[in-house]
Amino acid sequence: MLALNAKDYFEARSELRAAFLADNIGGDFDIKLVASDWASRRYFRIRRPNGGTQILMEAIPDHTGQYTPGHKLSDYIRISYALREAGIRAPQIAVSDEHEGYLLLEDFGDLSVYAALEQGEDADVLYGEATNILIRMRDNLKNNNLNLPDYYAGHVHKGRQRIVDWYIPATRSAKNADGLLESYLAAWTAVEKHLPPCPMGFSHGDYHAQNLMRLDDALGVLDFQGAMWGPLPYDLANLLEDIRRDVPPDIRAAMIGRYDVGETFSLWYRVMATQFHCRILGQTLRLAIAGGRPDFLKFIPRVQNYIREALDAPVLKPLAQWFQEEKVDLEAENCFDPGRVKEFIRHDAF
Repeated sequence: MLALNAKDYFEARSELRAAFLADNIGGDFDIKLVASDWASRRYFRIRRPNGGTQILMEAIPDHTGQYTPGHKLSDYIRISYALREAGIRAPQIAVSDEHEGYLLLEDFGDLSVYAALEQGEDADVLYGEATNILIRMRDNLKNNNLNLPDYYAGHVHKGRQRIVDWYIPATRSAKNADGLLESYLAAWTAVEKHLPPCPMGFSHGDYHAQNLMRLDDALGVLDFQGAMWGPLPYDLANLLEDIRRDVPPDIRAAMIGRYDVGETFSLWYRVMATQFHCRILGQTLRLAIAGGRPDFLKFIPRVQNYIREALDAPVLKPLAQWFQEEKVDLEAENCFDPGRVKEFIRHDAF
């Protein structure tokens, strides 16, 4: 799958990238790769002799059909404008070439909220402002005027099955039997059918501390091109149950209360957070095996712990019973070597 081997794709187009920069910047600049993400994009910092900087986003173009689902460049552009109109700091777009997959963007610097937290900045303040941004999204982007994709019809929702497709066979050293996935999904149906409707709205889709930048006067928002019309608790769960760092329980509770103190929201928060972790637990293995990224395996212990803790919640009782009956090992370790695990993955794994 080309989106999982984007580096080779990009390097084959190095002359095209150079031509884009020459046309729009000239020949006097330094360029340095500063980031690549889980999808089909890379980011370079362009530094000019006068000290000015911009970010080059290099993406697999939409028209190739080979981009990672939920990561179209055209979506990035239109959502960027909508966020700024809603009073949210998204990078200004200086130059765009959608056909070839290039954007020149405002440079938000290197200090993510994650890095600021690791350096000891006030977590209450940073998580408070991050939650305030979600409230602005909820209140200012109320209607689906952007024609965002439906969360429930997309790959993110379907991804909750990845714990079954990838994690369980790794822990059992055996391919899944027929029917295992169907019984797992039935447990989720049993969880959700007794709940009131989930509050819906604009969902960033990947809202966590590394996609928020610490600016002088605000927080800047990155990586929003996968936005959906979906469950409002999803982004808050992604922020507060981060796979990269632990959020203190008192801050987590305070931010949930700040966003919405209603019982319905709280119940759906637990559901959406746990579905998110079930997706990520399998996705780390998928990326390690199919994408050559074993570094993602380091997230497994924290995600295991999130799920173990969540299964004590009464709202998840049908799911907890399924995990118990299937004897799913949520404390497994030292069994995730990609070369060993890949032989146990079914051909229809998502």
